[in-house]
Order: sequence, then structure tokens, then C-alpha cells
Amino acid sequence: MHADSTQALFATKAHNPAFLSVRQALPTEQEPIDFCVPVNRHFPPPSLLEAIHVALPDIVKYYPDYAEVHQEALSTLTGVPASQIIVANGSTEIISMLCQNAAGPMASCTPTFGQWTDLPAVHGVPIHYIQRDAKRDHVLSVADIVSFVREHGIRTLVLCNPNNPTGAVMSSKSVVELLQQLSDLPQIIIDESFIDYSMVASAANLVGTHQNLIVVKSLGKSLGWHGLRLGYAVTNEKRAAQIRKRLPFWNINALAAFVLQQVAGMRTELNASFRQTHQDRQMFVESLKTVENLHVFPSQSNFVFVELAAGVSGKALRNTLLEQHGCFIRECSNKKGSSERYLRLAVNLPDENQLLVNALRSLLDDGSA
Repeated sequence: MHADSTQALFATKAHNPAFLSVRQALPTEQEPIDFCVPVNRHFPPPSLLEAIHVALPDIVKYYPDYAEVHQEALSTLTGVPASQIIVANGSTEIISMLCQNAAGPMASCTPTFGQWTDLPAVHGVPIHYIQRDAKRDHVLSVADIVSFVREHGIRTLVLCNPNNPTGAVMSSKSVVELLQQLSDLPQIIIDESFIDYSMVASAANLVGTHQNLIVVKSLGKSLGWHGLRLGYAVTNEKRAAQIRKRLPFWNINALAAFVLQQVAGMRTELNASFRQTHQDRQMFVESLKTVENLHVFPSQSNFVFVELAAGVSGKALRNTLLEQHGCFIRECSNKKGSSERYLRLAVNLPDENQLLVNALRSLLDDGSA
């Protein structure tokens, strides 16, 4: 792959080029490994693909079921009452709506998921950012957040737990304390898209007692299929009904609806995949710690956040990893509050993880990056 082609590939208004574009840009004999987009590598099982193959003629021919059916399926999967669930065409459908209608000013942290930093400005909602500190492993305390909210007169607070891209988490106890101290805010939004890979309990069971709480969740990260565009939110029954009225009819496509119905009864298989990913992450982290000029932060997600030594170009390293080793990574200079010294590395299968570690070692240990 020529260096000019790599430069053109990453010259995109989006945060990263799509994986299919990366694949097309590489030589035909080279299949890239995606360390950029974190996805569950131990789900779905082959049997689900076979079920889709059998049902595909009906899936594409008929309209999908109605929202109530999807809510019941998610209730079975999560244990959350169906009346509190809003099913969405990917979590970004809900995020876009929440940002558009948010009471301002908003607050979020940096670095974090780009939609939470970009969309408020698009919709003209004032937003302030709490900077996460690398010296504290990017962990925010309740006191940090409450102080910031009061100082800036925040009315809508957004937190990702675990945070993307840092992998830092807030404990369940701290989440409850935060909700209690900020019970006067019109809205507190917690994005739990990666919580299945952590040791933290979901805050979804708190929406009944905390009326200002909305929990947002992407299912693509858990199911291993981002292309389904499937996500949901959980909030109190009254607010959930109000949000559902603003969504398009049939906002869930028939393939996503079919998969959701199938997955509703696969909680055991899903949990097993999360446990396996946890083991893979631990091995990956230990291997990454052996690489010189690389600092590895604690993570409770299916990705690892790392910091390069001063003077090492993350962009150059990203390009070389793709061109010479077929590894597509996430360099974080286009995230607010970050720089090209930071990389987010998705957890893949052990052999693939080790391939990336070996490539990083060859480039960083001898200073050639």
C-alpha cells in the first residue's frame, strides 16, 4: 500500500474511514485486521447466521414487527420493563434526538465518544467539557463532576460508563452517589454501550427512582454486528413514551428485528462471550505492557487505551501498521481532549492481538516509528 493512498484514506470528515474502504485500499491478497472498531469477537454463534440464511426471503419481503414487540424482546434480554425501553436504529438515533432536545448548557467529558462532543454544537446547544486526566488513569470522581456541573450551571450531563476511548469506569456506588447529588438536573444521560465488558452493574434499574436518568446502549458492541444498527435507551415510563412518539414508525429494519428476537433467548451465550473477551483483554494488556515507549491504561471494555512516548507520531505509526502489517488501529488526534500520542486498540482474538503486539514491538522498541 502506497503512503499517498494511506494519507488519502484517512483524509475523511468522519472520525475514521469505514473498514470496507480500508479493505479496498489494501492489496487484494492482504486482509486487514480491524483494531479500530471494538466488536465482540466471540458472538454471534454460527447457528444465528444459519437461521438468518433460512429466514432471509421472509426478512426482506415483509415489514418488521412493531416497537412493542422489540421492547418485549429487549425486556427478556435485559430484565428491564418493556414500558421503560425505547428501541432505536443504532444508539446514535437516540443520541441525536437527545442532543437536539437537550436542556442546555450540557456537559460531557473529553476524550469521549465523538457524537456526544460533536452533536450538541450541531444543534446549537452550549456544551462544556470535563477533561479526563491521564495521571489519574482518566477516572473522574463524583466530586469532580458535581463541582463542574455547579460551576457551569449545567442542566444536561452526559457520561459514558465505561468511557470510550479510555476504558475508565465509574463504580456502581459512585453512579448512585452522583445521581443523588444531581437529582435537580433535568437530564443525566449515561451511555453504557460497553458495560457488558466491565464489572460494573447497569444503571438501567435506577430509572424508576431517578426520574432524570436516561441510559443509552448500543447493541452492536455486544452482538458483534455493528451493521445491524440496533440500540436502545431506558428511562422512566413517562419519558420513554414521549421519546418513542418522536421516533419514525418502523425505525428498526427487518434484519435487526429478526436478530433481536433470536438473541432475546441467548443470554447464556452472550455472557460467555463477554467472559471470554475479558480473558482476551487481560492477555492483550499484559502483552502490550512489554512494548517499550508505550503506556497502557487500565480498561474495563473490549478495547485498550495506550499512550505513546513523547516524540512518537501516532499518525505515522497508524499508517505503518496498516501499510506493512495490515493492522487498522484508532489514532485519537481527532477526538476532543486527545492527541496523536493516544491510540485505542480493539480487543480481537488472541493470535490477532499478539500479531499487533509484535508489530508494535518491532516499530517502537527500535525507535523506527
